[in-house]
Amino acid sequence: MANEQKGYVYILTNQAFRENWVKIGKSSRPVDVRSKELDNTAVPLPFEIYATMCTAKYAEAEKLVHRYIERFTKLRIRNNREFFNVSPEDALDIFKDVALLLDDAVIEEVHKREMLGLNAEQEKVEPKRKDGERRVWMIPYNTKYFDLHKCIKKYADIYWNQHKNLAAGDIGYLYGSAPDSAIRYRFEVVAANLSYSADMEREREFYSNPSDFDEVIARNRFVHIRITGETKDSRLSFPNLLDNGLKMAPRGAMSITGELLKYIQENF
Repeated sequence: MANEQKGYVYILTNQAFRENWVKIGKSSRPVDVRSKELDNTAVPLPFEIYATMCTAKYAEAEKLVHRYIERFTKLRIRNNREFFNVSPEDALDIFKDVALLLDDAVIEEVHKREMLGLNAEQEKVEPKRKDGERRVWMIPYNTKYFDLHKCIKKYADIYWNQHKNLAAGDIGYLYGSAPDSAIRYRFEVVAANLSYSADMEREREFYSNPSDFDEVIARNRFVHIRITGETKDSRLSFPNLLDNGLKMAPRGAMSITGELLKYIQENF
């Protein structure tokens, strides 16, 4: 087993799909490489990685996942295709069941970790700022994991897990994943690179799973943001953002400039 090359089984979602459609397949290479290959003229929007399972028995694991779904459901959309009419959450539960049958399987809940700001791949060194430079950011949130709306209603400011080079004085926009799939809030950065403090404990109640908050605390790097505006303008929905400079759905904080920034500022 130690000498066998490991590969991946993956769950991909796509905002162009019907609700609860997923693609479940395998790859001998990193899944982000595979998902980019699948972003072609056959699909109108890019795929997003929901979860992965890494194992030397990835081919067998993929077959087990497919058989599990087919044995108890009629949810394969077409024969000999990797698309299923099942929610990504249910597909992830099946992953976990299959992983118990293997001795080396490691599951990463990619979508969840990105929304909580825990993805190590996003810890990339950014260019140094010029003196007085103020950046504009887009940060995604997912109400399945953190009830941002209730938190904002109660406090109007948030201690966000920081994984990019945000600084006091920066501004930005909060993008809600499905079902919103749109920018909903504007914010300004009050302070950045903060260590955990007892004041931040107030946000635990808004996490669907309290253990997620413990992971955030362990990372011990926070940015304090204040909400400065709210919108429900359909012009800031995902398809319109794609038409105006966005390359794919936000996966962690991203700096925005150029055509995309101009479009957002004109329509917020």
